[in-house]
Amino acid sequence: MSDETWKLVTEYPVNQYRCGVRAGDRVRLRADIVVRYPDETPTGELWRAGEVWTVLPGDLEVPPAVWLRQANGERCTWSDDHDFLRTFEIL
Repeated sequence: MSDETWKLVTEYPVNQYRCGVRAGDRVRLRADIVVRYPDETPTGELWRAGEVWTVLPGDLEVPPAVWLRQANGERCTWSDDHDFLRTFEIL
């Protein structure tokens, strides 16, 4: 069982993120990423360097997160901090 708390998000008013990306920007993964469960166990999924993802409008939750649409169409979030641009490059 995970300690994570889930919340339904229905409003996405954030279009400019602290890390410098904006809703509508396209970003590319700089390196392969092994996807992991919250306990750090690999899921068996790998996100490949060069995949292009789209920045989506975000919410006002804390901690702040960048909302993204992955190359496969799935949505995910990423920490909105200085490490974002170490993982992604803006196209």
